[in-house]
Amino acid sequence: MNQLLSAIWTETLKISRSKLLWISMLASTLLPVMLGLTFSGLIGSQNTFEGETDASGFMNQLGTTISIGGLIGFGFVYSWIFGREYSDRTIKDLLALPLSRYGVVAAKLIVATVWCMVLAVLMYSVGGLTARIVQLDGWSLEVMGQSFAGYALLAFMFICLCIPVAWIASVGRGYLSPLGFVVLTMVVANLGGSMGIGEYIPWAVPAMLSGASGEVNSHLQALSLILPFLTGGIGIIGTLTWWRYADQT
Repeated sequence: MNQLLSAIWTETLKISRSKLLWISMLASTLLPVMLGLTFSGLIGSQNTFEGETDASGFMNQLGTTISIGGLIGFGFVYSWIFGREYSDRTIKDLLALPLSRYGVVAAKLIVATVWCMVLAVLMYSVGGLTARIVQLDGWSLEVMGQSFAGYALLAFMFICLCIPVAWIASVGRGYLSPLGFVVLTMVVANLGGSMGIGEYIPWAVPAMLSGASGEVNSHLQALSLILPFLTGGIGIIGTLTWWRYADQT
């Protein structure tokens, strides 16, 4: 357990000293601010958004925003944490540590997942604060709390959907393959939605649930709602198996 905690701390230090940490935090801050300013009419046009331009509508739109950018943002986090070991040629040094390969993968997955969660919470918090500052109609702590449950579900779905990116980064031994995989999943999700089979494609389910793909579909089948979490489980198993049995030399 102490070795695992040490590995988690090491991965955390790697993130804290990287430029990607500040870039991701800046993006998670600017997006809700720009959205709030547009919603209030201070910049751009309110006609860009469908539905009510009050606090409740703004928080729903924030969920739509994370549905659009979640795959890219969270996918890049998993790609960086796993792919950098191969790009920087530190994989052999990492495997020489007194920790099992399962422990190494577990530490990386934990840190990547927590990082994504922090970014999602930061985005929601900044969004709520922005809505308060620009004085959107209907703002209250109750509205913020009610909207958070749906937002958290969408964010967690996208985090799970991005876990296979770690597997692809390990197999591809770098950044290019996982980023290509992210683009592929976005294309598949869009095609599935246009063909009417989006509810059977894991990467399309959150967008359908939030309304990012068109009409809000809050009555998805239980199987559809399980698919993102099942995909995350497959990604964990695949990553653990690859690191355990693949030749890393």
